[in-house]
Amino acid sequence: MMQCSIYDKSLRFSRATYGVLVLISFLMRNEWLLLAAAVLILLGALSLKLNIAYQLHALGPKKAGLALTQKDSAELGFVAGMTGVLLLIGFGFIYFDKFVDAAWIYILVVDLLIFLACFVGFCVATMMYVLFKKLFNK
Repeated sequence: MMQCSIYDKSLRFSRATYGVLVLISFLMRNEWLLLAAAVLILLGALSLKLNIAYQLHALGPKKAGLALTQKDSAELGFVAGMTGVLLLIGFGFIYFDKFVDAAWIYILVVDLLIFLACFVGFCVATMMYVLFKKLFNK
């Protein structure tokens, strides 16, 4: 369990940014924008330095007002990876023309979960990470 220091407001900003991208892709029914958002989220899963929206917010002019918090780096990677994979699954259904309307509804539900994590602070993937961590540490 490796801890890393993050800017919580920048993390919320990046989640909001990706949530808006997914929402725009849903409203426009644009699967390529959905793919771009999923790839950007998966890049953030590899390293926080590759999370473009996070880095832009953290380097912005408001940096002096941002407070550092400690987070488990594996948790951040799991959450971003889970989100990216869920979006890629929806993209796959849309791209291969299988259950397209259901896939767009699924994408909207995933997007609502992204916004829930961003604005309310409750992240389902984090809860899954904690549960898996408890199950596999026994």
